[in-house]
Amino acid sequence: MAIQDRKEREFKRREQEILGAALILFNRDDWQTITVEQISQEAEIGKGTVYKHFESKDEIYARLALNFHRQILVKLQPLDPAQDVISRLRTITRIFWEEHLKSREHHRLAMYCMRDDFRRNLSEATRQEFEALDAAFAELIHGILQQGIDEGIFPRKPLPLLLFGAQAAIKGAIMMAWSGCLKGTDPNQYLEEITNFILAGLVYQDRRFS
Repeated sequence: MAIQDRKEREFKRREQEILGAALILFNRDDWQTITVEQISQEAEIGKGTVYKHFESKDEIYARLALNFHRQILVKLQPLDPAQDVISRLRTITRIFWEEHLKSREHHRLAMYCMRDDFRRNLSEATRQEFEALDAAFAELIHGILQQGIDEGIFPRKPLPLLLFGAQAAIKGAIMMAWSGCLKGTDPNQYLEEITNFILAGLVYQDRRFS
């Protein structure tokens, strides 16, 4: 048993080394051209060893994105259900903003791995991991939105539709930040602006403008 445990620890350690090497190489504008061979060289292992851990380069992308999303979910789960809806949504927006701006590589991978055409080419097990994470995020955020609807804060409409504008706004703001559009101002001020914009959109989105 001890030998088996040691082998499992070694396997997991090597996997993390591969992922760490890949992440270093993905910090380039041409990150999608990086090959498995280059990753193996960065990790100082054989190319065949990489394939013992990952079926393809896409599976490496996926694992890094999954780990990133899990880190965000861990930060969201301690939200106090006794806290008011608006405060919790402010916290959620802040966490997404801060985590995506910590690492360009993780942000790129997270966005890339959201695409349906990408996920269709993954192994069934990896697709199921993404689906489980998507469901966990939806359960948490939809639950808060539904409470907001029940309390009369938000309009009564399907949750995916209610959330659509907010998702588009935060993703767009993060892309602008990484594109260098946010200059000369404290990033926290931009966070405050986008948070207020999202909350106003959730509250007033049933108003029509002509």
